[in-house]
Amino acid sequence: MNRNPKIKAIFFDIGGVLVKVDSSESIQKLSHKLEVSPEKIRQGMTRELLCEYEKGHMTTNQFYELLFINYGSEKTMEIEVFKSYWLDTLFPHPESVDFLQRVNKDYPVWLLSNTNEFHYDLLMRDFPFMKWVEGGTYSFMVGSMKPDPPIYEVAIKKSGFRPEEILFIDDLEANVQAAHDQGINIIHYVDYPRFGKELGQRFPELEYLL
Repeated sequence: MNRNPKIKAIFFDIGGVLVKVDSSESIQKLSHKLEVSPEKIRQGMTRELLCEYEKGHMTTNQFYELLFINYGSEKTMEIEVFKSYWLDTLFPHPESVDFLQRVNKDYPVWLLSNTNEFHYDLLMRDFPFMKWVEGGTYSFMVGSMKPDPPIYEVAIKKSGFRPEEILFIDDLEANVQAAHDQGINIIHYVDYPRFGKELGQRFPELEYLL
Protein backbone atom coordinates (compact mmCIF):
# COMPACT_ATOMS: atom_id res chain seq x y z
CA MET A 1 0.00 0.00 0.00
CA ASN A 2 1.33 3.44 -0.95
CA ARG A 3 2.10 5.18 2.35
CA ASN A 4 3.54 8.40 0.95
CA PRO A 5 1.01 11.07 -0.07
CA LYS A 6 3.55 12.95 -2.16
CA ILE A 7 5.71 10.38 -3.92
CA LYS A 8 3.66 7.97 -6.00
CA ALA A 9 6.32 6.38 -8.25
CA ILE A 10 10.09 5.86 -8.09
CA PHE A 11 12.50 5.94 -11.02
CA PHE A 12 15.89 4.22 -10.74
CA ASP A 13 18.97 4.69 -12.86
CA ILE A 14 20.72 1.36 -13.52
CA GLY A 15 24.49 1.85 -13.89
CA GLY A 16 26.00 3.28 -10.73
CA VAL A 17 22.87 2.69 -8.66
CA LEU A 18 21.60 -0.86 -9.22
CA VAL A 19 24.68 -2.26 -10.94
CA LYS A 20 28.38 -1.55 -11.04
CA VAL A 21 29.96 -1.42 -14.49
CA ASP A 22 33.49 -2.80 -14.40
CA SER A 23 35.08 -3.62 -17.75
CA SER A 24 38.65 -4.11 -16.50
CA GLU A 25 38.67 -7.90 -16.88
CA SER A 26 37.06 -7.74 -20.32
CA ILE A 27 39.61 -5.15 -21.42
CA GLN A 28 42.46 -7.41 -20.35
CA LYS A 29 40.96 -10.34 -22.28
CA LEU A 30 40.51 -8.26 -25.42
CA SER A 31 43.99 -6.81 -25.10
CA HIS A 32 45.49 -10.28 -24.95
CA LYS A 33 43.38 -11.66 -27.78
CA LEU A 34 43.85 -8.73 -30.15
CA GLU A 35 47.49 -8.12 -29.20
CA VAL A 36 47.03 -4.42 -28.53
CA SER A 37 47.53 -2.56 -25.27
CA PRO A 38 44.75 -2.26 -22.66
CA GLU A 39 44.99 1.50 -23.12
CA LYS A 40 44.27 1.09 -26.82
CA ILE A 41 41.19 -0.96 -25.96
CA ARG A 42 39.97 1.75 -23.59
CA GLN A 43 40.66 4.54 -26.07
CA GLY A 44 38.84 2.67 -28.83
CA MET A 45 35.49 3.21 -27.19
CA THR A 46 35.32 6.96 -27.62
CA ARG A 47 32.60 8.97 -25.92
CA GLU A 48 31.24 10.00 -29.31
CA LEU A 49 30.99 6.39 -30.50
CA LEU A 50 29.37 5.20 -27.29
CA CYS A 51 26.84 8.06 -27.32
CA GLU A 52 25.80 7.23 -30.87
CA TYR A 53 25.31 3.60 -29.87
CA GLU A 54 23.43 4.47 -26.68
CA LYS A 55 21.14 6.80 -28.61
CA GLY A 56 20.27 3.91 -30.91
CA HIS A 57 21.77 5.62 -33.93
CA MET A 58 23.66 2.48 -34.92
CA THR A 59 23.19 -1.25 -34.63
CA THR A 60 25.36 -3.47 -32.46
CA ASN A 61 27.08 -4.74 -35.62
CA GLN A 62 27.86 -1.19 -36.76
CA PHE A 63 29.15 -0.27 -33.32
CA TYR A 64 31.36 -3.35 -33.27
CA GLU A 65 32.80 -2.61 -36.72
CA LEU A 66 33.70 0.98 -35.83
CA LEU A 67 35.06 -0.05 -32.44
CA PHE A 68 37.24 -2.68 -34.04
CA ILE A 69 38.63 -0.11 -36.48
CA ASN A 70 39.54 2.08 -33.50
CA TYR A 71 41.39 -0.81 -31.88
CA GLY A 72 43.75 -0.95 -34.86
CA SER A 73 44.45 -4.64 -34.38
CA GLU A 74 45.71 -6.88 -37.15
CA LYS A 75 43.76 -9.74 -35.57
CA THR A 76 40.18 -10.57 -36.48
CA MET A 77 37.34 -11.60 -34.21
CA GLU A 78 33.77 -12.66 -34.85
CA ILE A 79 31.17 -10.45 -33.19
CA GLU A 80 29.81 -13.30 -31.06
CA VAL A 81 33.32 -13.93 -29.70
CA PHE A 82 33.67 -10.23 -29.03
CA LYS A 83 30.37 -10.25 -27.12
CA SER A 84 31.53 -13.19 -25.02
CA TYR A 85 34.51 -11.14 -23.83
CA TRP A 86 32.15 -8.47 -22.50
CA LEU A 87 29.84 -10.75 -20.55
CA ASP A 88 31.37 -10.05 -17.12
CA THR A 89 31.06 -6.26 -17.02
CA LEU A 90 27.90 -5.76 -14.96
CA PHE A 91 27.73 -6.55 -11.24
CA PRO A 92 24.76 -5.95 -8.92
CA HIS A 93 24.76 -3.56 -5.98
CA PRO A 94 22.93 -5.89 -3.55
CA GLU A 95 21.75 -3.19 -1.13
CA SER A 96 20.22 -1.08 -3.89
CA VAL A 97 18.62 -4.08 -5.58
CA ASP A 98 17.13 -5.20 -2.26
CA PHE A 99 15.80 -1.68 -1.75
CA LEU A 100 14.18 -1.72 -5.19
CA GLN A 101 12.53 -5.03 -4.36
CA ARG A 102 11.05 -3.56 -1.18
CA VAL A 103 9.92 -0.41 -2.97
CA ASN A 104 8.26 -2.51 -5.66
CA LYS A 105 5.80 -3.91 -3.11
CA ASP A 106 4.28 -0.48 -2.38
CA TYR A 107 5.16 1.77 -5.32
CA PRO A 108 5.30 1.56 -9.11
CA VAL A 109 8.97 1.32 -10.08
CA TRP A 110 10.40 2.44 -13.41
CA LEU A 111 13.93 2.34 -14.78
CA LEU A 112 15.46 5.34 -16.55
CA SER A 113 18.85 4.56 -18.02
CA ASN A 114 21.44 5.48 -20.60
CA THR A 115 22.23 2.08 -22.02
CA ASN A 116 22.74 0.21 -25.26
CA GLU A 117 21.30 -2.84 -26.95
CA PHE A 118 24.06 -5.19 -25.81
CA HIS A 119 23.96 -4.17 -22.16
CA TYR A 120 20.17 -4.23 -22.21
CA ASP A 121 20.23 -7.82 -23.45
CA LEU A 122 22.71 -8.76 -20.70
CA LEU A 123 20.59 -7.06 -18.06
CA MET A 124 17.42 -8.79 -19.21
CA ARG A 125 19.20 -12.14 -19.17
CA ASP A 126 21.14 -11.93 -15.89
CA PHE A 127 19.37 -9.42 -13.60
CA PRO A 128 15.93 -10.35 -12.26
CA PHE A 129 15.11 -6.77 -11.21
CA MET A 130 14.60 -5.92 -14.89
CA LYS A 131 11.40 -7.95 -14.72
CA TRP A 132 10.22 -6.68 -11.32
CA VAL A 133 9.52 -3.16 -12.55
CA GLU A 134 6.55 -1.58 -14.34
CA GLY A 135 8.75 -0.71 -17.28
CA GLY A 136 11.69 1.38 -18.37
CA THR A 137 12.88 4.22 -20.56
CA TYR A 138 16.18 3.35 -22.22
CA SER A 139 18.25 5.77 -24.25
CA PHE A 140 18.89 3.47 -27.20
CA MET A 141 15.14 2.87 -27.59
CA VAL A 142 14.05 6.52 -27.46
CA GLY A 143 16.96 8.22 -29.24
CA SER A 144 17.83 10.51 -26.33
CA MET A 145 20.26 10.33 -23.41
CA LYS A 146 20.25 11.83 -19.94
CA PRO A 147 20.71 14.67 -19.19
CA ASP A 148 18.88 15.80 -22.36
CA PRO A 149 15.24 16.77 -21.65
CA PRO A 150 13.48 14.47 -24.17
CA ILE A 151 14.32 11.24 -22.33
CA TYR A 152 12.77 12.59 -19.11
CA GLU A 153 9.69 13.74 -20.98
CA VAL A 154 9.24 10.26 -22.43
CA ALA A 155 9.76 8.63 -19.01
CA ILE A 156 7.23 10.89 -17.31
CA LYS A 157 4.63 10.28 -20.00
CA LYS A 158 5.13 6.51 -19.92
CA SER A 159 4.73 6.36 -16.17
CA GLY A 160 1.44 8.25 -16.14
CA PHE A 161 2.50 10.29 -13.10
CA ARG A 162 3.10 14.01 -12.73
CA PRO A 163 6.75 15.05 -12.23
CA GLU A 164 6.11 16.17 -8.65
CA GLU A 165 4.82 12.67 -7.84
CA ILE A 166 8.06 10.98 -8.95
CA LEU A 167 11.31 10.38 -7.08
CA PHE A 168 14.35 9.76 -9.32
CA ILE A 169 17.59 8.18 -8.06
CA ASP A 170 20.73 8.58 -10.18
CA ASP A 171 24.47 8.61 -9.50
CA LEU A 172 25.35 11.49 -11.84
CA GLU A 173 24.72 15.02 -10.66
CA ALA A 174 24.00 16.30 -14.17
CA ASN A 175 21.28 13.68 -14.59
CA VAL A 176 19.50 14.46 -11.33
CA GLN A 177 19.76 18.19 -11.99
CA ALA A 178 18.12 17.72 -15.38
CA ALA A 179 15.35 15.69 -13.74
CA HIS A 180 14.92 18.43 -11.13
CA ASP A 181 14.54 20.93 -13.98
CA GLN A 182 11.60 18.83 -15.15
CA GLY A 183 9.96 19.13 -11.72
CA ILE A 184 10.93 15.63 -10.54
CA ASN A 185 12.04 14.95 -6.95
CA ILE A 186 15.64 13.71 -6.91
CA ILE A 187 18.31 12.03 -4.87
CA HIS A 188 21.90 12.06 -6.07
CA TYR A 189 23.13 8.55 -5.27
CA VAL A 190 26.73 8.32 -4.02
CA ASP A 191 26.57 5.14 -1.97
CA TYR A 192 23.83 3.27 -0.15
CA PRO A 193 24.50 4.57 3.41
CA ARG A 194 24.42 8.19 2.26
CA PHE A 195 21.40 7.48 0.10
CA GLY A 196 19.55 6.02 3.09
CA LYS A 197 20.38 9.02 5.25
CA GLU A 198 19.15 11.50 2.63
CA LEU A 199 16.00 9.51 1.95
CA GLY A 200 15.14 9.48 5.65
CA GLN A 201 15.77 13.20 6.02
CA ARG A 202 13.98 14.43 2.91
CA PHE A 203 11.30 11.77 2.46
CA PRO A 204 10.64 10.41 5.97
CA GLU A 205 7.50 8.60 4.81
CA LEU A 206 9.76 6.38 2.70
CA GLU A 207 12.26 5.58 5.45
CA TYR A 208 10.42 2.36 6.32
CA LEU A 209 11.65 0.94 2.99
CA LEU A 210 15.32 1.07 3.98
